[in-house]
Amino acid sequence: MEGPSGPVSGLFTYPGQEPSAAAAFLAHLHEDEVADVLAFTQVRRYQPGEYAVRQGEQDSSLFIVAAGRFEILVSGPRGRQRAGLLNPGDIFGELAFFDGEPRSADIQALIAGEALVLTPVGFDRLRVARPRLALMLTLDLGRVLSVRFRSHNRKLAALGRL
Repeated sequence: MEGPSGPVSGLFTYPGQEPSAAAAFLAHLHEDEVADVLAFTQVRRYQPGEYAVRQGEQDSSLFIVAAGRFEILVSGPRGRQRAGLLNPGDIFGELAFFDGEPRSADIQALIAGEALVLTPVGFDRLRVARPRLALMLTLDLGRVLSVRFRSHNRKLAALGRL
């Protein structure tokens, strides 16, 4: 993908959107900058049925789906329900990344999958080594949350619950 000043990343997209320079997570970064960010992550592999995170866990790592398919499961009055699906390029764990609160959902692999995990220690290392990239990542995560929040509000409004 080409941006105004050269190649940009199309690796990560917002949930429910096609990759584009305007919508993609970290799209404004050059490929080498994305590689720099990813150097601070760890690769974790998951087998079908294995959980990446469990609701209630205390962990504030951020996950980027690199391969496979995962489902988001939340507990509610009618038991556990699927709240969504995650595909390569999608991210999860951003709430705990920001607020340090326990995980709000289970994330389970539907097929063999892989995630790139940015732990709090990894983020601190990124922040010290490449502060501008750490800031850009943080701002993009805020933008992802904004997109999700607006989407949620539109759904609630359509149901007459706003």
